[in-house]
Parts: sequence; structure tokens; C-alpha cells
Amino acid sequence: MTSLAAWWDGVEEWLTGLSFVPQLLMTLIVVIPLAVLAAAALNVLVDTVSDVIDRRRFADDDGTGL
Repeated sequence: MTSLAAWWDGVEEWLTGLSFVPQLLMTLIVVIPLAVLAAAALNVLVDTVSDVIDRRRFADDDGTGL
């Protein structure tokens, strides 16, 4: 864990040493793909949970309306 923290500190120091435009471009190159991947994973997770909950609701339904 210490080596990961040291690596991240080096990346952070390098990034903050750049001027604004390269900082912005590097951040967008990393953040946009990560945000898209996180959104896709969250979408799959929500769809899966919704399907499971939906199946349980219909499995409990005996058609009496109560």
C-alpha cells in the first residue's frame, strides 16, 4: 500500500507541475473514460437489482390483488 501511495504522490506532483491546459487535457483523458466505465457499471448493477426485485414481486403475486 505504501508503494501505491508513493506512486500516486509522484503522479499528483507531476500533474500539478504542469500548466493549466496540459493539466486539463490529462485530467479529461483519464476522468472521462473512468466516469463512463463507472456509469456503465452502475447501470448494469441497477438493472440487475431491479430485475431481481421485479422477479420477487411477481413470484409473490398470486393474482388475488391483495
